Amino acid sequence: MISLALLPRLDPRGAARWYLSGAVFDSAEAQRIGLLTETADEPEQALAVLLEDFRKASPQGLAETKRLLTADLLRSFERDEEAMVARSALLFGSPEAREGMLSFLERRPPNWTVGG
Repeated sequence: MISLALLPRLDPRGAARWYLSGAVFDSAEAQRIGLLTETADEPEQALAVLLEDFRKASPQGLAETKRLLTADLLRSFERDEEAMVARSALLFGSPEAREGMLSFLERRPPNWTVGG
């Protein structure tokens, strides 16, 4: 599940709140819990500024910085890969997961909710 890959990047309390409720949240909340770095009222302008900053940096510096920033996350994926794949397969293949996805596509409450 995507939640397994995102969990190491999120604020634990925020992740617990939104993982357990499954509720929709806005970009400000996504930024607060660590899902987004920043939000912008003018995304094209913000992207242009960011890209210009990246263009000023050395390719080697960017590559090494990315390697440094992702090292712990990649190590956790390598360490837990088999367990994550097994858990994802179990969860996505369950009748409850199928009902959840089907109810989403059919725009109706899942059968485990009151009145579902």
